Amino acid sequence: MMRNKALAIILIMAAFFLALLAGLQLYHQLQAFPTLPDLVQIPAANRPVESTEDVARASLTALPTATHPAPASTPTLPPYPAVQVTLTEAIAPQPPVRFIVVGDSRGADNGVSSAILGEIVQAALDERVNFLLFTGDLVNGSSEAEILRSQLTYWREIMQPLYDAGIGVYPVRGNHDAGSQAVWNEVFSGPYALPANGPKGEFGVTYSFEYGNVFVVGLDQYARLHQVNLDWLAEQLAANRQPVVFAFGHEPAFKASHPDVLDELPDARNAFWQILASGGARIYFAGHDHLYDHARIDDGDGNPANDLHQIIIGGGGAPLVSASAYDGDNGPWKPVRVFGDVSFGYGLVEVNGLNVTVTWKRRVAADDFQPGGDILTYSEGAPVYIPLIAN
Repeated sequence: MMRNKALAIILIMAAFFLALLAGLQLYHQLQAFPTLPDLVQIPAANRPVESTEDVARASLTALPTATHPAPASTPTLPPYPAVQVTLTEAIAPQPPVRFIVVGDSRGADNGVSSAILGEIVQAALDERVNFLLFTGDLVNGSSEAEILRSQLTYWREIMQPLYDAGIGVYPVRGNHDAGSQAVWNEVFSGPYALPANGPKGEFGVTYSFEYGNVFVVGLDQYARLHQVNLDWLAEQLAANRQPVVFAFGHEPAFKASHPDVLDELPDARNAFWQILASGGARIYFAGHDHLYDHARIDDGDGNPANDLHQIIIGGGGAPLVSASAYDGDNGPWKPVRVFGDVSFGYGLVEVNGLNVTVTWKRRVAADDFQPGGDILTYSEGAPVYIPLIAN
């Protein structure tokens, strides 16, 4: 009898300790996960979470960081539905990005309009920009390698204060610069080298780069005359993870003055414009025409807010020209002129989070650039996928 009672007590104590150990194990597993603040339930969207990267892009600062050591093995979470939302406040704040866009500085001083270009260099320093995009026709150019090399080197020397200040200088070729790709890559090498991530045969002339939350694509149009590498462009935009996207090249996509533009090959131009639209670009910067011309390219859906804009900024010092009607092959689009100005000057682009402002600054006197009457502002919606909290 006593033996049975002792055995019963031992079994009860063993069960108690096993339950206690199980409870402690469950407690430590729960402690390994950060607690979540109260979140509003959002109805599930059709698209599931594609990857952990999609979740990470939400950058929700409200989520606390776990202070407990990771468990030996991470438990498998049940699948959660996801929702595509446009976040503004929830995205981790990014420092403002400022840059200048200008093109067409060819002139009489060893192929360069050195006085105007020098003033724009000083303006870029005064504006405290992070980088400068140059939309081509740096120089008059030549089919003779030595002349082209001398002119491009001189252009680079005028830009030297920007390089010295740590300001990125990103040119693309214009038709006057296209005499020798080898000379171009020679001049823009070493500390002056451009990103070497372009497609085969276009290293150093076609490229992309990121700065903060900005993604920029620079497009050569002379390795393939009047067209860009569409496959490469589509791949770049598909892989991009930054919310603010710009593209720039020399030739306008829609004729404003010069007839030799991308609509020389309308099918390729149409595909180019559709790729930009589907890839999140809002502005295509161009040069070639020595003026300022801002057009909204109406896609005909009745919503001007989703139209892309073509902004020609060719006021870098080359002889000024006048604009004309948009009388080229416009395909299914209708260019609508927003603003035009026949002046030297540059575009100042300011990106503050998801808010973008482009200001045309015209030269009103020597070393004096003032707002010239056109300011484009818009906000980017950043699609982010976040998991829903299970009920």
